[in-house]
Amino acid sequence: MRHLSLFVCALSLALGLILQPASAAGKPSGAPLTVGIVPYMSTGMLLRTHAPLAKSLESSLQRPINLRTAPDYQSFFQRLRAGDYDIAITPPHYGWLAIRDHGFQPLLVHRDPIRGILVSATDQPVNNIADLRGASIAVTDRSALMAILGAQTLADEGLVENRDYQFVSAVSHSSAIHNAITGKTRAALVNATSLVLSPPEIRQRTQVWRDLAVFPGQFYIAHARLGEDYKAVIAALQAFERSPAGREFFTSTAQGGFRALTADDRKTLERALPETRRLLRETAHQ
Repeated sequence: MRHLSLFVCALSLALGLILQPASAAGKPSGAPLTVGIVPYMSTGMLLRTHAPLAKSLESSLQRPINLRTAPDYQSFFQRLRAGDYDIAITPPHYGWLAIRDHGFQPLLVHRDPIRGILVSATDQPVNNIADLRGASIAVTDRSALMAILGAQTLADEGLVENRDYQFVSAVSHSSAIHNAITGKTRAALVNATSLVLSPPEIRQRTQVWRDLAVFPGQFYIAHARLGEDYKAVIAALQAFERSPAGREFFTSTAQGGFRALTADDRKTLERALPETRRLLRETAHQ
């Protein structure tokens, strides 16, 4: 039965890559909830990582949970904005933009910040800033907050994008790491969690140089159509955090648990909004 449940969940997530369900005007009590997950890892890894969360939410809310993702960050944000997700697990700048501009309700934030680390192959490690001159750096998406802040850090240290180095898009953090360790790119800027969750053989071939970006953890947000039901979702998420499965989830992902959105989060993300909007517009027109 467990294998059947995982198969159904996997099929739902895979269909989410190509299907864009019509947004409902409202969600009657007991109706399925669609949880959209930003595609920061491969679909299979996203499923394995978040299946315990989906199972816990189903139990607490007494509603079926459908996990969905998208082929890339741009598609994810388009579907988020269109209302395809009842609940979204999203990068903080996308989450804040959805709250500010599209009426989403903040739920919770991962307690530990996201660390954007610069990695390279162990047999050709990056050891200093000079090693990145003339280099290509794999990132999941140029509009990702990690890339925005990483470019700012490199600029502060004298390297200018498209003059001294280039960002190269990869479909996920897993793919970005693979590009770096196989020599397709000189390095990769990735979420530290994605390296923690990588297979041992990948971790053994990966050299971490340093943090380039540190910012608030992933946002959990709810579409306005959930109304006051968002409070039950918060309670269900907190129940998951306290459970053995939740403790294992937060230990394995190094995300520390949940916390509330703070004024400092708002201030940090408000400063990133103009660049976030600009990059999303540019990507949409490519």
